[in-house]
Amino acid sequence: MRGKVLITGGFGNLGSWITIYLASIGYEVYILTREKKYVFENIKYNVIECDITNLDELRKNLDFEIDFCVHCASYNEFFFENYSKQALEINTLGTRNLLESLNLKKLKNFIYFSTFHVYGGLSGVINESSPLNPKNDYASTHLFAEYYVKQFSFTHNLKYTIFRLTNSYGAPTFADTSKWYLVLNDLVKSAFRNKEIIIKSNGQAKRDFIWMGDVVKVVEKVLEKPATNDTYNLSSSNIYSVLELAKKVQRIYKDRYEQNINIQINPNDMTIYDELLVENKKLKNLINFKLVDRTDNEIDKIFSLLEGKSK
Repeated sequence: MRGKVLITGGFGNLGSWITIYLASIGYEVYILTREKKYVFENIKYNVIECDITNLDELRKNLDFEIDFCVHCASYNEFFFENYSKQALEINTLGTRNLLESLNLKKLKNFIYFSTFHVYGGLSGVINESSPLNPKNDYASTHLFAEYYVKQFSFTHNLKYTIFRLTNSYGAPTFADTSKWYLVLNDLVKSAFRNKEIIIKSNGQAKRDFIWMGDVVKVVEKVLEKPATNDTYNLSSSNIYSVLELAKKVQRIYKDRYEQNINIQINPNDMTIYDELLVENKKLKNLINFKLVDRTDNEIDKIFSLLEGKSK
């Protein structure tokens, strides 16, 4: 056994990928979740049903020793009512509750998944020294959570790693995921259901996309090293505009279904987007890893998932 690891949000979009991978390579995995909705096949894991916003409940349920924590639980459903309050309670105060509930003296590494949106920039070169200028609740609540992680490092000698993740992509593990609004998922779903892709903007916004299969390998390598108590951009330098991704989906749709579909953009959107580069040199100086572009493969897998869901 390579150690006990607690994965918050372990049934979620990214958390499920991390759960499956770490369990498959010999970690004793504990999933912290509000509700046990899913079942993983062919791996061993334990489930702790607990609300991260309830400190007393956390203390009661986390009364055992673990070696590592990978904190993925996060709330980004900005289209729901009271989103700002929920985001603060889950992303920020939930992180503090978790830190207060764990035995930090025994913990070898607390990996926190933050977001590159804490920088607030969508163009130019972004590295870990770039100014922090969050422009929405999701970014602000994650930045506040980063401060709590650093605070507990000072007050409780917490050993930690903070990842500022760009746009991770990969076919959802479960068809009824709540994350169909994510860019690649949404484009494929639109093509599959509507036989067309409608982009509300001009489609020129550029984003860094990193495959979740690469993210889990990075997590593995970081768990194998002593915690550095530092912050790293977790990016790929694979930059696509939304329109470029839509054209990939369009091409793969034609290959699969032998039909052409149209892409509509908003002709009234005259926004000009500059180039974007989210640097990951700092992380590459810490660990040796290679990144791959699996967008075509994952688009195919998302189509297959939707086909299964529609039967």
